[in-house]
Amino acid sequence: MGMSGRLLKLMCINLVLLTLVTACSASRPAPVSGVNARGQMKADGRHYIVVKGDTLYSIAFQVGTDVPTLARHNRIAPPYAIYPGQALRIDVPTRSQYRVKKGDTLFSIARRTGHKMPELAQLNGLTYPYHINVGQRLNLGTRVPNNKAVTISKPNAAPAKVATNKPKASSAPNTGKSSSTKGSAPLAPPSGKAYPAKADQKTATTSGAIAWRWPTEGQISSGFSLSETGNKGIDIKGNRGQAIRAAAAGKVVYAGNALRGYGNLIIIKHNDDYLSAYAHNEQLRVKEQETVSSGQHIADMGNSDTTDIGLHFEIRYQGTSVDPMKYLPKR
Repeated sequence: MGMSGRLLKLMCINLVLLTLVTACSASRPAPVSGVNARGQMKADGRHYIVVKGDTLYSIAFQVGTDVPTLARHNRIAPPYAIYPGQALRIDVPTRSQYRVKKGDTLFSIARRTGHKMPELAQLNGLTYPYHINVGQRLNLGTRVPNNKAVTISKPNAAPAKVATNKPKASSAPNTGKSSSTKGSAPLAPPSGKAYPAKADQKTATTSGAIAWRWPTEGQISSGFSLSETGNKGIDIKGNRGQAIRAAAAGKVVYAGNALRGYGNLIIIKHNDDYLSAYAHNEQLRVKEQETVSSGQHIADMGNSDTTDIGLHFEIRYQGTSVDPMKYLPKR
């Protein structure tokens, strides 16, 4: 067989091998996209395949929704048990936003969007007198507003007019101080039942509101961002092994490393509305289903699944990321 014949035979073999490889790979599930847990997405992009180590809380956290919404979407009843190999629908409705216009008030926006004003204020971390700015984006959530009234400090006061000055930046300054004027007082009490703190905890309240505290000491290296690919929490620099503490009393609903990009992660449920998350830990000191008090040592700072040593801290309200600086006390 001449040189040209051998080349032709080799090309035919390569073509057959390439066809076989393509056919085999086409039948496999698509790689994870959007949901950064260890499981896999189905090819349709609307289903997630549960793997060992997943919880409904960890999956909802990555999807950007809350557990009740994801559970209802999949007809899963409490206590929300899932199993490896189970296909979950993750095509839950996305949370919408409203851009504030001149002349708007929080009251007018709430009425127009079908919300109760206290609920809309709580969803966006706003406190009395509810100042909003032209161009500011307000989270509207996906839920139909419930009928539970939320206690606010001055319920009979007239709604505040929109400020025409330039909106304040939502990212946190490097000094670690909040640009909000609120101090250690919590926001309006959430409607859900809160897990109580210990009786001797100084930051605890008796009104059912969450009393937030800083999860660790250190300088803020990156602040919160509302952009689609922005930081969904704050990053705090520190030293390896530094104590990470619960920002409020609650129950550990996730403790593991199944979510890519978060490393050793802890998620604490504080009530039916609020979660807090603590990522990139060196070592976890609590387990799932464990009840923790405010300020309890829950992990050691590290750099798991990242390059720099520090804590990535998030607060979620009904599954939506909110700016922790609007909740944490001044320091």
